[in-house]
Amino acid sequence: MSGPAGGAVRLPFLGPDGRTVIVALDHALAGGQLPSLDRPRPLLEQLAAARPDGLILTAGLAALRSPHAAPWLLTADYYATSLEPGGAGDLEVHLPLWSPEHARRLGAAGLKCLLVFGRVDPAVQRRNLRFVAQLLEQARAVGLPVMVEAVLWGADLAPAREHDGELVAHAARVAFELGADLIKVALPDDLRPLARLATAIPVPLVLMGGPAKDPAALFPRLRDAFDAGVRGVALGRNVWAAPEPGRMVAALKALVHDGATAPEALARLRSPD
Repeated sequence: MSGPAGGAVRLPFLGPDGRTVIVALDHALAGGQLPSLDRPRPLLEQLAAARPDGLILTAGLAALRSPHAAPWLLTADYYATSLEPGGAGDLEVHLPLWSPEHARRLGAAGLKCLLVFGRVDPAVQRRNLRFVAQLLEQARAVGLPVMVEAVLWGADLAPAREHDGELVAHAARVAFELGADLIKVALPDDLRPLARLATAIPVPLVLMGGPAKDPAALFPRLRDAFDAGVRGVALGRNVWAAPEPGRMVAALKALVHDGATAPEALARLRSPD
């Protein structure tokens, strides 16, 4: 991956092992005053103490972060399903927000954007593809990496096929071909197509979590994904909606970086010390 002067684009949110635990905290941009995100400063303090490898933030949250916070990516676009603030519906409201130049001025280590497949209107998908390609071009010019979150949220696919293994791998491959530096995807029902892709491309694949899940059910699936070549997580609700977000980060770091089994990570989560 080449930077503005031909050098490599750094991915400071990857650990020395090339793996990562990223916490996504951009949900209030569309969701508003969400429970567990309604007091952002204490949450950011807890996460700073837990030391994840990276964060995904908005411009507002970036202003609240600790000086010792992890490297962070600025969410570069807005996606909502309703015109009502904090509401949910069946619309697809998706538009660009911040530029790579603005991200650099804010101190971001990179950007994150959505690539949504399955739109009803092909023109909407064309605009999304063009936006992602242009963002990657602009970010490369200022030396910032871009995480592309390749998802199957369009009404023609969701929710029945959001976790279809072949479609998840296809979406990730398109993101790679566009030039993504890091690719965030859904945890598929069938890991085999994603495992094949992980061995075929050099760009790290990381998993989103979706709605908060019981860690006893989530951790075994994550362990299988990491064993299949996935390089980490970029989880939101499964971390910030957890009873103790810092402990959840510690358990995820054990899974991702230490090779812990699912029972070992669960014990880490539940440990009293």
